Amino acid sequence: MLAEAKKGGGKRAPADVRDCKTDKDCVLVADDCCPCSQGGKARAIPKKQKDTYEKDRKKRCADTACTEMMSTDTSCTQVPFCGAGICELGEPPGSAPKSDDPPKSDDKPKSDDKPKSDDKPKSDKAKSGDKVKPDEKPSSGIEF
Repeated sequence: MLAEAKKGGGKRAPADVRDCKTDKDCVLVADDCCPCSQGGKARAIPKKQKDTYEKDRKKRCADTACTEMMSTDTSCTQVPFCGAGICELGEPPGSAPKSDDPPKSDDKPKSDDKPKSDDKPKSDKAKSGDKVKPDEKPSSGIEF
C-alpha cells in the first residue's frame, strides 16, 4: 500500500520516482474495495497507474460486499492534485477562503441581519426573584 503524503509538507520525490508533474497527472480512485458511492473512501494515484490499480482491486475485492450508501469520509469530497511529485487529495479550489484573504463585501453582516430586541424568545417560567402567581408552582431552578 502506498504511503499518504501530507499537503505541502515533506521533501520532494526524486525526479525518477515522481508520480506526477501537474494536477492532471493524478486521478481519484476507490481507496480499498468500496468506492465512496458504496460507503468507502477515495485516494489519489497517478493516472498512468489507474488501469493496473483497478484490475488488481477488482481481483482483491471479488468477494467483498459494499453497502449501498454514500460515504461521509472527507476523502470523498476532495480532489486529486500533484504535491511535490506525489498524487494527493485536497480540498477543491474555492471551497474555503484563505485566512489571509480580506473578507468579501458579501461576508459583512447587513444591518437587517442584527437580532431585534423584540425577537428574543419569551419564557413563561418564573425567574428566581420574580413573584409567583398563586396558580403556579415555584421552580427550584433545576430542570429535568
